Amino acid sequence: MEDIIISKQEYDEFIRLKQSYQNIMNYTDDIISHHRLDAGSTYTAVSPACEKLMGYTAEEMVGTAGFDYVHPKDRQVLIHQLRNGLQPNVAITLTFRNLRRDGTYFWAESVCRLVLDQQDNAVEVLAITRDISERRENERRLKESESRYKSLFDFNPLGIHALGLDGAYLSANTSFEQILGYKEEELVQGKFHALVAPHDLDYTVERFEQAKQGRPQSYEIEAIHKDGHKVDVDITNVPIYVEEELVGVYAIVQDVTERNEQIDQIYKLSNQQELILDSVSEGIFGVDLEGRTIFANPPAARMLGYDISEMVGQKQLLEFEQSGPDGSPIISGETPIWQTLHEGYTLERDEAVLWRKDHTSFLASYRVTPIVDHGVRVGMVIVFRDRTEENRIIQAREIAEQADRAKSEFLAIISHELRTPMNGMIGMMELLAETLEQDVQKEYAGIVMNSSNELLKIVNELLDFSKIEAGRMELEYEAVHLGELLTQVAELFEPVAAEKRISIVTELDRHLPQAIISDGSRLRQVLVNLVGNAVKFTETGGVHIAARCINQPDPEKLVIGFTVRDTGVGIAKEEQSRLFQPFSQIRNQSRQHYGGTGLGLSICKKIIELMGGTIDVQSQQGAGATFSFTIALNASDYPEIQPGMNEPDKLYSSHEAKYGPLRILVAEDHDINRKLLLTILKRRGYEADIARNGEEAVQQATKHDYDLIFMDVNMPVLDGMEATRHIRAIGHNPALPVIVAVTAFARDEEKAFCLESGMQDFVSKPLHVQDVEQQLDKWSSIIHAYHNNTLENDHL
Repeated sequence: MEDIIISKQEYDEFIRLKQSYQNIMNYTDDIISHHRLDAGSTYTAVSPACEKLMGYTAEEMVGTAGFDYVHPKDRQVLIHQLRNGLQPNVAITLTFRNLRRDGTYFWAESVCRLVLDQQDNAVEVLAITRDISERRENERRLKESESRYKSLFDFNPLGIHALGLDGAYLSANTSFEQILGYKEEELVQGKFHALVAPHDLDYTVERFEQAKQGRPQSYEIEAIHKDGHKVDVDITNVPIYVEEELVGVYAIVQDVTERNEQIDQIYKLSNQQELILDSVSEGIFGVDLEGRTIFANPPAARMLGYDISEMVGQKQLLEFEQSGPDGSPIISGETPIWQTLHEGYTLERDEAVLWRKDHTSFLASYRVTPIVDHGVRVGMVIVFRDRTEENRIIQAREIAEQADRAKSEFLAIISHELRTPMNGMIGMMELLAETLEQDVQKEYAGIVMNSSNELLKIVNELLDFSKIEAGRMELEYEAVHLGELLTQVAELFEPVAAEKRISIVTELDRHLPQAIISDGSRLRQVLVNLVGNAVKFTETGGVHIAARCINQPDPEKLVIGFTVRDTGVGIAKEEQSRLFQPFSQIRNQSRQHYGGTGLGLSICKKIIELMGGTIDVQSQQGAGATFSFTIALNASDYPEIQPGMNEPDKLYSSHEAKYGPLRILVAEDHDINRKLLLTILKRRGYEADIARNGEEAVQQATKHDYDLIFMDVNMPVLDGMEATRHIRAIGHNPALPVIVAVTAFARDEEKAFCLESGMQDFVSKPLHVQDVEQQLDKWSSIIHAYHNNTLENDHL
């Protein structure tokens, strides 16, 4: 190799440069490093700053691969950038995460370039690396701040736009575009003046000028939408400063059109409420938590003897009420209304004494309700009314009702007391008639018998009427055979009809069920009364008795119509409205000719109404009369009848059990009630077992696993509750049988006793089909669910 000869001057310059470079290497805060052009970018030299930034000494780093200090996720990108970016005389800047000795990473920025020899061949890489973590964090924060501002601007529900100092639009967000209908590109072509209603323009410009002076403004104006309609907007102007120089104005805009409309509506409602408060008869006033009156309506002021101006703002609550619930004076001032004010509950009193301004009192009822505003109690409202006149009316009504009840009870007592000796007289007269031999004696005895029977009929009518008036008449339901009923009624009057030479004919609609569930005794009473009148008032022709189905729009109802038509004397039109009134008779010679109390038709009307039906008459004087009445039944209780079933127990079509298989026991000592309950169950596909007293019910329940027991509460030997206790004691299943009490008393005390004994539900007497059906529907699903669970457990 040829020696290179340099001058002393050149040597001194070389030493100076080398010393300068060494000073830079030693004292710079950046890492200056040299790297081989190998696969790992091996360190050949590194400045002492590496220890401060990375925690490694220069000696430790020399000879190690530079890429090993680069974050794995950044390494391949860095290698790619170096291979493709390093060119002679070209510096490239790389950003990556660099490893510290403690295992953490910091963001680094390296400026790299190739070092060339005298022949311009690349011999190594020179890199200057610095920690840019703080700068990156500042950039991130700035970007985040810009993003927040952009989000706040772009997605704010309020309309926001920026204005130049000349009022020109600079920018606008989507919400502002939606408020006035303009796009941002349309807005930036003009100024705000064109969008302000003419009558608000000068006011708006003045506010804008104030904002340009650095004073924020808030005001409300009317703006013009793109389509021409007016929009009420609330505007806040905020000055825009850049380095303490005012460069524009921000406008924050809210559409308040709907709010203003609601406020207008509230004003209207307030006026309406004031009109309502003024027009009601009740006194209404409100107080704050200190008892100070905040409003009062005219009736309140009038009843309390004040002017409204005297009440509002004054503490008069303790003067209005001065006694407790028992009427005794309250010395301490802690009246019920005052206590309610401080404790915040609702109070209602039907009878209280309130005091007027002049210290007179009156009987009143009132209700106190707290006033709550946004969850905070702020006072209360008192609504009251003067009950003085109402109490007088109530007392008068009670006196009248008491007199009416006394009359009904008197009639009932007298009728009962008369019927007892009458029965004895009739019975003894029948016995006496058997011992008489002379015709005259028998004739006289017959007259006494007939008179006694007529008197007994009158007594019975009086007794029925008194029951109806007192509200004590109850229907007893049973299976009623319609064909037999009509036949029996007709046969009852056939002797009289034969004597008068008139006919009695019955007709039964073939579409009717052969039997219905109704009160047979009362139904027979109505027919006997109507047919008896028809026979009595008919001298020629005859009487026609019919029962038929009436078409009904309601598919759940079966309506049966009965008619009794005669060819008798008829009834004048003007007299027909009085027929069904008590003690009423038509105004002709019929009373002298035929007699009667005038109660029969009135009683018939009440009975039919109890059965859910109506009764009517159609007649003309001299052309006979037709009396019609209806009764309403539950259509689901009367499915299509199978032919050939004539006995009462076989009148119901047999079909699958409506509520699935159930084993049922009916425990009932009363024959009719037992028959009725069995019939209802039979119509739904259930053949129930029976028990006639509580002891039999226990025996049956011991022998058989019943699902459901209808248990009469009052039975001989053992009553229903005692029988239930025995059944629960011997049973192994706490859930079954379900025991339903059948009771004439449905008071809460009675129900509590039944539940305590082990019963689970109640059916009240008189029995109704829908009540029994409700029990079957309610408990069948529970019973079947229990059986299914038991079956699944057995399989497991």
